[in-house]
Amino acid sequence: MTRMGPDGEQGQEGGGAAGARAEALADLDAREAVFALDGDLAEGEMPVEAPWEPPGPVAEAYYWDDSPIVAICGPVGSGKTTTKLRRALRRAIMMPRSTLDGVRHYTRYSVRENYRQLWSSVIPSYLQTYPRALGDWAGGRGAPVRHSILFDDGHGAIAWTAIFMAFGDDVGHAMRGTEMTDLDIAEADTNPVETLTFGAGRINRWPARKHFAGYPTALRSWGQIDCDQNAPDEDNWTHRMFFDPAGRAQFEAALAPMAREAGMDAVRIGFHRQPGYGEPGMENLKNLPPGYYELQIEANRLAGRSDVTERMVHNRPTFLRVGDPVFRREFNPRIHVAAGTLPLIPGLPLRVGLDQGFKGAAVLAQFKPPMHWRILAELHFPDERLLAAEFGRRLADLLETPRFRDRAVEAGWGDMAGEHGASQAADENATWNRIVGQAAGFRIRPQKIGTNRLQPRLEAVRAALEFIEGGEPGLLIDPGCKYLRRGFEARYVWTDEVDASGDKRKVPDKRQTEANVMDGLEYLLLSEHGANGLSRLGATRARAGLPGVAQDGAARSASPGPDWGRPEAAAGLTAAYDVLNPYGD
Repeated sequence: MTRMGPDGEQGQEGGGAAGARAEALADLDAREAVFALDGDLAEGEMPVEAPWEPPGPVAEAYYWDDSPIVAICGPVGSGKTTTKLRRALRRAIMMPRSTLDGVRHYTRYSVRENYRQLWSSVIPSYLQTYPRALGDWAGGRGAPVRHSILFDDGHGAIAWTAIFMAFGDDVGHAMRGTEMTDLDIAEADTNPVETLTFGAGRINRWPARKHFAGYPTALRSWGQIDCDQNAPDEDNWTHRMFFDPAGRAQFEAALAPMAREAGMDAVRIGFHRQPGYGEPGMENLKNLPPGYYELQIEANRLAGRSDVTERMVHNRPTFLRVGDPVFRREFNPRIHVAAGTLPLIPGLPLRVGLDQGFKGAAVLAQFKPPMHWRILAELHFPDERLLAAEFGRRLADLLETPRFRDRAVEAGWGDMAGEHGASQAADENATWNRIVGQAAGFRIRPQKIGTNRLQPRLEAVRAALEFIEGGEPGLLIDPGCKYLRRGFEARYVWTDEVDASGDKRKVPDKRQTEANVMDGLEYLLLSEHGANGLSRLGATRARAGLPGVAQDGAARSASPGPDWGRPEAAAGLTAAYDVLNPYGD
């Protein structure tokens, strides 16, 4: 039996020299290529009786799962790949015996986008469990590779066939005409969803139905789609399919007619998530070197890639970054994102922040003094170009849902640009803010604080992110606000802007649709800052006579409401947060 490597599974597909090596192998005959590989590869016979211990209870449950679609998700080094390869042999052994020739026929396809990926990771992993000297090799030279072995497990003959195929840019064309028992989708989150949708029509086609004549219905359907992966991006199809119970149930319901036609009660999707680093019950630790995960965490920290740590080490879905997040230092999803749907606070009205345009956005929130923002919902349609009236109607529909129906809207604040004439309006003098407000049923004011300059808007968000009192953060986001979460974590990022003089400055990248929703949040949060840029928190504490706070000047002069006057300059210390002058210079 082969032993797994120190990381418990084959590493990520290589680039550089490793990538070049894989390209060279892809140009060889299949037998020449497999014997050109080196490393800790299997030798001897098929590992039918070789001792093997599952990495842990989650991996063992996955090993025995015969659901038509099954997946395992774990951190790097958790033993997923070795478990998957061992379970393929288990399924071949348990394959119904042909009533024609008495042989158990098992064919397994492993698919990736290109042959470099197959030769850099999938095939070397396979050879750590299945000896290359056994059976026959066919194909290669940029074509599918076939490994055929006829062996006896002590209970009769098994015709084992493993096929490695690249699907290129047309999954449907590549899979057309294929006949297989099982489909292996390695690193499923890096593959298109078409590998699953087309693959569902190709499994359970080998051997032909005539080999199962006379068997009960359950034994005439022996095919499976088998996925392994690390934690995905939350926009990835595997997140909807496996991590989201509602999405999984929806897909199972869609497969119900197929199940009934096959004589099955239902089609179940099996999903097995291994614990991530720091969670009880981590698997395969005994096969990993000391400091294996700690080293990765530190390396990712130095590289500013906490998203990689979340996915690959902690095994938590996250959003893949497209740049350096604007609030990378201040935002922490474990602090600023609620564990579940946020309940509304009794007696508090709603506030709304909006960003104008055909890709308009709205953010609904409640504000609880002294400085606690609870972001309840968002409204954004990135795939549509909506006129102001239609966006307003959809906002009205959101406010009429049971969650918000009995809540008054205190006010809304929008982009100053939304005060410009809207040519799409019936009244040419109307503005985006006015049209949306009329359709939604409340007044939308232009957010004039900071005169729409970027820095005050960003500082208003930073002030809320950095505020904590009584164990409660200043900004708490409902997990259903996916655009805000995605913006904070990965898509509201810095880019370079060049002015007419050729000077560069860092600004948020407006090409990302999440920037629209983030702008709406910024206009909303500015509503708790006065026209002088000072937060009401400092002013409230100053009026209350709290220690260390000046009792005159800016803090004393501030009064509630969005239209504060600009006070006279103050002497002494003030605790008020000035978004117009955050550094006090």
